[in-house]
Amino acid sequence: MGDNEIQAPFSLELRGHRIVSGNTIAEVLVRELRAEGISRFMLISSADLASEFENLADAEALAARVGTFTGVIPHVPDHSVANAASEALECAADGLVVFGGGSALDTAKAVSDRLVLPIIAIPTNFSGSEVTWNYGLTVDGVKQTMRNPAVLARSVIYDPALLASLPKHIAICSGINAVAHAIEALYAPQANPLTRSLAETGVRQMIAGLQLFCTLDEPPVDALTACFAGSWLCGEVLSQVGMGFHHRICHVLGGTYGLPHAQAHTVLLPYSIAWNSEHAPALAALSDLFPGRSLARGLAEFSIRHGAPRSLQDLGLRSSQIPQIAAQALATPVDNPHPVTVADVESILARALAGELAG
Repeated sequence: MGDNEIQAPFSLELRGHRIVSGNTIAEVLVRELRAEGISRFMLISSADLASEFENLADAEALAARVGTFTGVIPHVPDHSVANAASEALECAADGLVVFGGGSALDTAKAVSDRLVLPIIAIPTNFSGSEVTWNYGLTVDGVKQTMRNPAVLARSVIYDPALLASLPKHIAICSGINAVAHAIEALYAPQANPLTRSLAETGVRQMIAGLQLFCTLDEPPVDALTACFAGSWLCGEVLSQVGMGFHHRICHVLGGTYGLPHAQAHTVLLPYSIAWNSEHAPALAALSDLFPGRSLARGLAEFSIRHGAPRSLQDLGLRSSQIPQIAAQALATPVDNPHPVTVADVESILARALAGELAG
């Protein structure tokens, strides 16, 4: 905390899950299935990653699989969850193994919410969704944030070898998506000493890992481990605090207007930081992250330098859509360090549309 900040009273509920880091899937998946009493699991993944899972899991783990759902759709529309739940019932699964990124993880959590099935999560990028008990669900074109502590994965397997084939332009946006969780956690009303420590450390781990991941042809294992560590910490802190206006805007951009989730977070985050920088003293903890640059400009330049899109226009957003997005984002109250109006959100989106911080 800064010198002028006073810690508000807080309560903190910690929920247990097991983190298994540094081992391959073949080494630990069967052990984790047994620990959770799962003997018949349905795999939730994309078609491509489901094929990769076949090559990575050992014969005993594959023998326990009774079904595979590959109909994962970005932003998790309700109908895709209904299809996945139907398949899980049909194959009489007693657990779920999810292998993929945020969309697959959120699909698994939505199925778990409906069928009360335990989850073993194997993330393949840095969404952090594997360690949160909230998930995005899009119903009738509106992306909602659902929260249920019961859907928290029982076990998370971080296998750094999975990152070796992750394209760098995907890695940078996935990593900044994770950073967005921690940034909003720094100034969330529910912030406390634990969440601020997790958030700051998570951001630093992620940026350090991405720096090596995105600049070296063959990133060392410690860079891959740092990225997963950053993803884990940023995801953990998201479970402890509420989402702010940055996430609210991104959910509208994705759920209603179809912009890709991680890329939208990556482009918009520097503008959200710039808007809050004078009103959120906790952000000062990261003021040294990009020497010679403000946190907002440094993050924008860092992201673009490593392959992220420069603007919301690059993602297909049109200026004519901004008023409706702003109105929808603030249709219900949202937490933020200082009041935000529809006109403010329009201004923020206009700057991000033009890529003003791109350098």
